[in-house]
Amino acid sequence: MWLIRKLIRVRVCQHAIASCLIILTFVLLSYVFQEDETEKIPIMPAYDIEAKCGNKSPCQRGQFAYHVRTGHKNKEKPYMCLDGKELMTPETMSRGLNIVRIQDPTHMQKITTQTFDLYDEDSSRLEAFLGSIGDGQLIIVVSFDDAAYQLSDAARKVFMNNFYSQHVYRLNYRGQWAFMGQKGMPLQGDIEKVNPFAPAPGVEWGDQLEIQGCIHIKEHQKRKPVVIQSGSLCDVKEECDYNSIPIHVESGEYHAGRKTLPRVCVNGELVLGNRRIGKEDPAKRGLNFVVFNPIDEVVVKIGRFDTYESPSDDREAAAFLQTVQDGHLVIGTVFDEATNQLSFETKGVLKNLGSTQIFALDYREMWVFIGQKGIDGATPYEKIGNKLPTSWGAKVDIQDCIPKQIEGTNSKVAASRKKKKFCEEYDGYPELCTEENLLLPVFPKPLDDISLQSNPAYSTPIVVIPGTDLRALERCLASLIDVPGIRPSNVMVMLEGSFAEPNDLVSLYGFRVDFIKSSANYQKTLINGIERSLTAFPGNEYIIILEEYVEVTPDFLHYFSQTLPLLNKDNTILTISAWNQNGFEHTSGDQHLLYRTEDFPGFGWVLRRKFYTGEIFNKNTGCCSVPTWRGWLLDDNMRKGRHSIVPDVSRVKRIKKDGFYEEKSFLDAYLANRKTSSGYLTEPNEVYKLVADEYDKELDRLVSGSTAMMESELSICLHGASLILQHEPDKGHLYAVYYQQDTLDDTVMLRKLATCFGLFVHNESHIRGVYKGLLRFTRDGNQYMLIGTQSPFYTTAQSQGNKVLPVIGNKSHYILRR
Repeated sequence: MWLIRKLIRVRVCQHAIASCLIILTFVLLSYVFQEDETEKIPIMPAYDIEAKCGNKSPCQRGQFAYHVRTGHKNKEKPYMCLDGKELMTPETMSRGLNIVRIQDPTHMQKITTQTFDLYDEDSSRLEAFLGSIGDGQLIIVVSFDDAAYQLSDAARKVFMNNFYSQHVYRLNYRGQWAFMGQKGMPLQGDIEKVNPFAPAPGVEWGDQLEIQGCIHIKEHQKRKPVVIQSGSLCDVKEECDYNSIPIHVESGEYHAGRKTLPRVCVNGELVLGNRRIGKEDPAKRGLNFVVFNPIDEVVVKIGRFDTYESPSDDREAAAFLQTVQDGHLVIGTVFDEATNQLSFETKGVLKNLGSTQIFALDYREMWVFIGQKGIDGATPYEKIGNKLPTSWGAKVDIQDCIPKQIEGTNSKVAASRKKKKFCEEYDGYPELCTEENLLLPVFPKPLDDISLQSNPAYSTPIVVIPGTDLRALERCLASLIDVPGIRPSNVMVMLEGSFAEPNDLVSLYGFRVDFIKSSANYQKTLINGIERSLTAFPGNEYIIILEEYVEVTPDFLHYFSQTLPLLNKDNTILTISAWNQNGFEHTSGDQHLLYRTEDFPGFGWVLRRKFYTGEIFNKNTGCCSVPTWRGWLLDDNMRKGRHSIVPDVSRVKRIKKDGFYEEKSFLDAYLANRKTSSGYLTEPNEVYKLVADEYDKELDRLVSGSTAMMESELSICLHGASLILQHEPDKGHLYAVYYQQDTLDDTVMLRKLATCFGLFVHNESHIRGVYKGLLRFTRDGNQYMLIGTQSPFYTTAQSQGNKVLPVIGNKSHYILRR
């Protein structure tokens, strides 16, 4: 009213323009500088004035501060704070789940609390409570002591499906869980953590955990129905509710000589098809993916990968899928052919997104899929179009309301039909082609220790040089695919000529193939394979070589993950081998123990590029004219003081060859009663002690702390009878046996002692496992060292006090048993 009165006065002054302008200026200025506070428009700050709930910084306007902390064991109660208010006091909390329900979360009103002792009571009261919560209402859940003992599957499903919990199924007995959820509306931020808890000695509860931050609570709105023209691509048979998305995905098709590109429709809109849509190109041959954010209901990205022709496209597909964020939907479809270059790595990523059929997808078959990052189990939304007489698969599609949170099923990974076809076509594979095995899929085991993801052992090439026995090759490949963390693209099999059967066999496992000249002499085959591998992997300094008739143990790469770095630290190490030449049932057993030896054990070992190309390749050294198990680099002029690293317990097995052959008697003795590792997590300990100087110091320490065995304890055995030791087994004792030597190379007495203990001694073959006149092995849980009098470690023993060392001598006096 004040402004209107002023303006009326202005109109009176129509004939006095100058005066009016002055008055108008005065009016406007007086309005701007009006002191009446009721006329001011307040300016709202962008952030709260102060931080709440223990947060370090204030929250933005429209957000609420929260801090939720689980209990600690059965003593410290949980803590729940929202918008600066402690929601429950320790006195009102109980064992089990403590839940705050907020019926009007946008205004933080109508707040109630409930406790559920799920150790003493079943979940029926909890299930009824969860069922009473309306759309858009907020719950805050925190555990104390134990909340899983009687937590039902039905209650877990409600938490997962209605409130979008991703981890409730991981909650175990005495585990910890903190969670915030809004019914029908997925929240974003640090809103859920779980400590599943696995019992261990001295540990009775999972560690305490907390979630904290600022959260924006959306007001609940019912989904507006998507109007779709009936009969169109985007038509869905029923109206989708707020908790689901209408999706229609169809594969490509080859029919009557005409190819049709795949199409994807989301929320009533075509996002991928047979034409350019906005900035998006049409679908193309191979795999096509659409990534969709179900919370914001937007397409995040689209990818097209020619996995028929391009290995690099396959790698890009795996990288594309690995970067999908938790909770996002992945819609996949195929055009033309997608399997020719499709690797196990990419299939494994799709498996983690919920696919079970991708491992069964065959050449030119069609496939559609809707999965989700973080899904627990297999997606129910996946189909394969099997081959038709036209040689392409039938068109398939999925047309449904897809939940924003897909509930996984327990469906198993589908077996590859390629395996069945192989077994129908080729004979001689009894282990591969059993009825039970034909039902099992072939895919690599995931890495069981995430801390090793970047370990170089898992990216080092593995080259299999198999010879001509395909049954033995199949056993080798089957053992490799079972090694956790194996990457099939890192494994290359060197085949002698391109023939259908070995090619088909290797393709079952997804490994790579290269070809070398055929030879009747395996030693030439091995050399050809080694030299070809150096060309095939030009950027790799180290390559793991697997020889013929070799299987690996499940901890094969765990072993190399700890030992491979030694090659960078110590140039006196020739190779790291996974084979212990003295690793018999009665002379090995410590899966954490490693040795340095003067042998080159072979079978499964690491090739040093610089060593081979600099000292062996095209040089007349006489190094490698015999099999590795006969002994490479026995002459120290070639070894130049360098050594091999070997385990006490082998990580490879040597398959016995059938039939009669020249080396049968040697190999029958050499391979009898072998011990190999049986565990997945049997890494070597104290690997740093294998570096040259450190190893000698460690042996000095062991020799100084050992108990010397008397000649009387071994005399009966040395005279031809069986060895009978009076030591108690499995006590971790360390024993030394000193024997007479004329020179460091003198092994006459050592051969007799090695025979006595059951180490490998065969005719005139060299004694294996020796290091500077000392031979180590384990027996019945104790460690033994056979030490010659010319060894520097005998000198170490002599320097310890005034004791006279018992030395076993008079070499001609004892019988050497054959």
